[in-house]
Amino acid sequence: MEDLTNYGAFNQFRDDRPYTFDRFVRLLLSIAIFAAIITVLRSLSGVLIPFFIALLLAYLSEPLVAFAQEKLRVRHRGIAVFITMAFFILVFSALMWWLFPTFIAEFKKLTELLRDFFQTSHFRDLIPEKVQLWCTDFFANVNVQEFISAETISEAASILYAALKSVLAGGMSIIAAVIGALIVLLYLFFILLDYQKIESEWRGLITEKHRPLISAIVEDLKNSMKVYFRAQFTIAMIVGILMSIGFSIIKLPIPVTFGLFIGLLNIVPYLQIVGFIPALFLAMLKSMESDQTFIEVALLILLVMGLVQVIQETILIPRIMGKAYNMNPALILLSLSIWGSLMGVIGLVLALPLTTVILSYYKQLIINKNRVVPQGPEPGPDFTSQTDRPVEEDLP
Repeated sequence: MEDLTNYGAFNQFRDDRPYTFDRFVRLLLSIAIFAAIITVLRSLSGVLIPFFIALLLAYLSEPLVAFAQEKLRVRHRGIAVFITMAFFILVFSALMWWLFPTFIAEFKKLTELLRDFFQTSHFRDLIPEKVQLWCTDFFANVNVQEFISAETISEAASILYAALKSVLAGGMSIIAAVIGALIVLLYLFFILLDYQKIESEWRGLITEKHRPLISAIVEDLKNSMKVYFRAQFTIAMIVGILMSIGFSIIKLPIPVTFGLFIGLLNIVPYLQIVGFIPALFLAMLKSMESDQTFIEVALLILLVMGLVQVIQETILIPRIMGKAYNMNPALILLSLSIWGSLMGVIGLVLALPLTTVILSYYKQLIINKNRVVPQGPEPGPDFTSQTDRPVEEDLP
């Protein structure tokens, strides 16, 4: 991490001059402008989020484009970008082709188990006797003609309309998701096409006064993201493999798929805890088709996830991640909440790199507050030889 206290723009934050009325007004205006920018960004989040997703994907995909140009000898950058995007699409399609039939088979299996469960006497034993008697009396004494009236028909029509509306809304959301994915792909293609040009010329958009400071911040953020993604993807892959092995040992349904899903969630710190919710569903499915109870299967799942979590915290993170992101768990959760609320999924992914860079600069600001910072380069050593110096006359 570069020491930004060498830049004059950074020293403005450490100015010890007294706060006059003019300076106070300038501070209020700066805060108001910053708040206005945040408000505008939040109002345009629906438009900007696909762009930032594509920008992040472009940053992650640029090494593959460079590999295609250098190692595969693809001279035209557009062809290299097309090859890279086609590679990602083929990998994603292969995963869907492998996972989708498994999901369909498990879903059919689940429906059969649920149907058998509701048709057996075990389901009746779970319902209290008073509820069974009330249902029996209700359906024995019900008058069908009371339900066939204008009022009941109107209520049924309103319920049907609401259900149809929700179905149409779900269909529109799927269409919107597909369109959003296509927009991200278009952004990604054009950003990758001019990535090198953007990377070399974006500094020209910044004033010369603030260019060194902002350039240093961006470089530190890029280095932090490079370390984070490389380490976190490695940890997530190992965690996914360990989860798959553990779920296979306890014979959980779809062990490999669910284990890799937990590993994918692990890209965002502590998000793998969310995976315990579908794990309970799989525990219910496992208990229906075996002699084990739901509690036993749930405890086995909790044991597997707990052991993998211990391995992750004691072995994987110290050895792979190192001390680059040695932050308190409470601070990690706070940063995830803040950046997630500001930037959505992108904020969750970038929370740790952004927080680390901000904390580093904050520590520089506080620690170096009372240190005298030179505004110019320090004078170097005098390498002038004695013979090159002007001869001074000896004083009498």
